[in-house]
Amino acid sequence: MTITFRRALLALAVLPIAACSSPAETAAPAPTVTATVTETVTPPAPQPTETVAEPTESAAPAQTPQVSADVDKEDPISARIPKIKSAKFQYDEGHDFNQMSPSADGVLRGRIVSLDGDEARYVPVRYAGGDFVGPEGGMTYAAPIASDVVFLSAVGCKGDDQTINSAALGTEKCPRERLLELAAQGEPTSLITVKSGQIVKVVEIYY
Repeated sequence: MTITFRRALLALAVLPIAACSSPAETAAPAPTVTATVTETVTPPAPQPTETVAEPTESAAPAQTPQVSADVDKEDPISARIPKIKSAKFQYDEGHDFNQMSPSADGVLRGRIVSLDGDEARYVPVRYAGGDFVGPEGGMTYAAPIASDVVFLSAVGCKGDDQTINSAALGTEKCPRERLLELAAQGEPTSLITVKSGQIVKVVEIYY
């Protein structure tokens, strides 16, 4: 009786062990997922090609000096002394201001504005607003200063005096070198006498 009980107990003890020792169920393998990635490569946008235009040389249009409308055709350049304080420029009929050339023979109320060697550049002047003014553009003459030019200064040869007559014109005779010095400075305002294409006399105007 005792032996039978022990065998029963042993059988009961072996059952759980056998149950635990039975092979586990094999899990079904997980399905394999294959992902296909397609990469689309976008080509770079074409860069604009910079075209450099070749510079084209073109001749600049010739500037035509304009003759001022403030010209008094009844006051042409002549041998007579013009009015000192005229509101208009003297008239130089037929003169071509596209060329640097002397004014007509006679007496011009003007101003020497520059000097290149012995050649003076000068312009006509008129009286406006209490001062002598030149043209706004063009109307420039060029003529050599004669070696024996007569220069009569209104402020003395040293520029520290007042040497004028009743018409406010210079009376003191100064050397040619003094005239050249003043001409290089853009002075003086004067009555400029031209003969045969040369400046032969300059009489300074005092104002």
